[in-house]
Amino acid sequence: MAAIIVKNEGSILNVYVSGILTAEEVISVVKKYYTNEIIKDVIWDISIGSLGSITEDGYKEIARATKDTISSGSRKSGKTAFVGHDNIECGLLKMYTAIAIETGVPTKYHVFRTIGKARDWISK
Repeated sequence: MAAIIVKNEGSILNVYVSGILTAEEVISVVKKYYTNEIIKDVIWDISIGSLGSITEDGYKEIARATKDTISSGSRKSGKTAFVGHDNIECGLLKMYTAIAIETGVPTKYHVFRTIGKARDWISK
């Protein structure tokens, strides 16, 4: 189980994760916050967390839940940035990105090593 802190900065939702994140926890954040009319872009900062317990099926469940949640038009033209701390975490985040795109999630994704680069990409 992970500790998750969620903060809004205007139209940006910042999700800070420490500990081992589960698919159920990700889906819970998606369902609770992605439908907020104000939120367009999301930064998942997993630089002190881990995705190691999420299986490929778990990533597919997250992608389906995300697609279903934003199908009503929320987060239109939004971006999602992931921040990972090492090659393994960044690789897992890139794998999820590929699954989300294949599932048809209408969001632009990118994986970064620093929060600064993620914020720069979101702001462009």
